Amino acid sequence: MRLLVTGGSGYLGASILKRAPATWQIAATYFAHTLAQGNGAAFRVDIRDASAVNHLVDEFRPDVVIHTAAQMTGDQMRSVNADGARNIARAAAHVHARLIHLSSDVIFDGEHAPYAESAPPDPISPYAASKAQAERAVTEEYSRAVIVRTSLIYGFDPLDPRTRQTLAGEMPRLFTDEYRCPIFVDDLADALLELAKNKFAGTINIAGPQRLSRYEFGLKLANAFRVAPRFEPALSATYPGRRPRDCTLDISLAQKVLHTRLRGVDEVTTNVKRINE
Repeated sequence: MRLLVTGGSGYLGASILKRAPATWQIAATYFAHTLAQGNGAAFRVDIRDASAVNHLVDEFRPDVVIHTAAQMTGDQMRSVNADGARNIARAAAHVHARLIHLSSDVIFDGEHAPYAESAPPDPISPYAASKAQAERAVTEEYSRAVIVRTSLIYGFDPLDPRTRQTLAGEMPRLFTDEYRCPIFVDDLADALLELAKNKFAGTINIAGPQRLSRYEFGLKLANAFRVAPRFEPALSATYPGRRPRDCTLDISLAQKVLHTRLRGVDEVTTNVKRINE
């Protein structure tokens, strides 16, 4: 198996590289940050550059492409997320590589949860709009692509940026009225690697089974690491701009299609508490 991971220096991309089978031939792209994982070839590629993407894919000839590269803010966000996804999808289709594209639960307005795979995107923020545009671009370029909608990604080895900031008190207010389905990065990486080997095509929700507010999630993280919470409850209305209130994903399809077990926050953090005792 020849696997290409875009965004290999990102949190999810790094986990995929770490957990991929040692027998696979692996390549990864990066742009702003160098790769920490050394189990494959590394290529600095701007995914907005169609010719650079085509050259890499033509040279490496992957069997599978897992597209995790994205940008959450900034002037280049739309071009990276939407145009970059189109370039990746077009290149993957050209060499008949299986494509797994990472999308997000925030493409919804948060008013009609839980969301099944058939729910149409209704973004209410610029980032969400760019991810919805990316989904459209992928489906236009490659009808057999897999689109994975996921939620808050967290992990402990190393700590994901959001968990580190939460425990350090760098996120002083967490919303009590904004709900997501956090997913442990190892579970998501394993699910994506499983998808790389099976025949599923289309859209699939892969998230944790536990619906939590951001505040509840923060409390569980603080409890797991035995630190006093350094944040206060808040309402999302105090934040400038519209935010989706409830992005709960229906993961029943993933639970049927995949062998990988998607664990809830309580199960994952219980294991962390045992280690810390």
